[in-house]
Amino acid sequence: MRRIIIFISILLFSTPAFPYSDQITTERMLTENKSFIEFVNVCLSNFGKEKVTHYRDTFFEIYSLHFNAQVSFLQSDYRNAFRNIRSSQNKQTSLYKEVLKNVYLEDAKDILDRFAPLVIKSKNPRARLYLTLAYRDRAVSKNFNKISNASNPKLYSYKLHKYVEAIKFARRAKRYGFLALYESQSNEVKRDIYIHLFEMERESGNKFYNRFLKKTQQDYMKEINKTYEEYERELEETGKEDIRAPGENINRKGDLTVDKEPVFEKKVEKRVRFRKEKKVAENLINLEFDRAEDYIREYVQDFNFKIILATFEILSTRKENGGINYNSFFVHHYDNYTRLPKNQKFLLDDFAGKVKVVDDLSREREGVQDESPAEKGSIKKESGKKEDKKQQ
Repeated sequence: MRRIIIFISILLFSTPAFPYSDQITTERMLTENKSFIEFVNVCLSNFGKEKVTHYRDTFFEIYSLHFNAQVSFLQSDYRNAFRNIRSSQNKQTSLYKEVLKNVYLEDAKDILDRFAPLVIKSKNPRARLYLTLAYRDRAVSKNFNKISNASNPKLYSYKLHKYVEAIKFARRAKRYGFLALYESQSNEVKRDIYIHLFEMERESGNKFYNRFLKKTQQDYMKEINKTYEEYERELEETGKEDIRAPGENINRKGDLTVDKEPVFEKKVEKRVRFRKEKKVAENLINLEFDRAEDYIREYVQDFNFKIILATFEILSTRKENGGINYNSFFVHHYDNYTRLPKNQKFLLDDFAGKVKVVDDLSREREGVQDESPAEKGSIKKESGKKEDKKQQ
């Protein structure tokens, strides 16, 4: 009797849990699938015009399935939502596989092989270290690709996770390769890169190191030997307010957004900035770029992204570029930091107004209409036989 009571209680308490667990599982899968779509959206938006133009229709189908899965989830149709998610992830596995192979692994190898002679020729230890790390990360990316390809074809989520990790390591390999390119440059080129970086910062509103820009060597030395009291006296005479740069932020598209209202510096902060600007100026004269970098990182946000960008812009304007088209690396640089170049939109923004909801009722109606005349005739014959039997 006690066993029967326990068995009945288990049935009563376990029956309502099935639809609840379906809802939780479907919601988790929707969130996960959304992250997969947003991740590959950056890849296709950056390289869609050059290498993956034929993947646009496939990506639209993937997003349409995910959209209809969201609609089914809102309608509490968890079975249909689950089916759409699985179909979307099935198409994503082939898409991720092709993008990883044809874009990231091949491009990473081409970029690193192109920079290798310059790095080895420079004999710079930091450049060689960055190049070593770049080749290592590309090898790790290949391993993740092999793991995903060898896994069970039905484990869509597991395969996509491995493809995502492979793309991340391929991106980091290219980032290390770009840093190796910067470190392999001569001291004169590095100085030009830093000056160009400070000019970019001045255009965005950052006042760090502005007093040393566009000055002759004599005025440059005078500025280094200037005391803080003399600096304050000049500001009072000219009537210029020395303010800190407005708050800066770089969005995912790579656009620099600056706050409208500047923030006034405190006296202590101004003294500290004055002293560090002097240190940076001395380090650049003595070609001690590693020491200068420690001070610059405090005032230049997103330093690695900007120093690589300045490197490409300086090298692209030089005549002796070794036959390398540095302008072609800009799209890779933005993609490595999951951003888009300026004046470029995501593919998902174009899909927003084109996607449609698929109605299940219309499918059922179409299924009835799609019956062949022979099938309809057979149905009538069977119904006629049944009626004759009833009459008999």
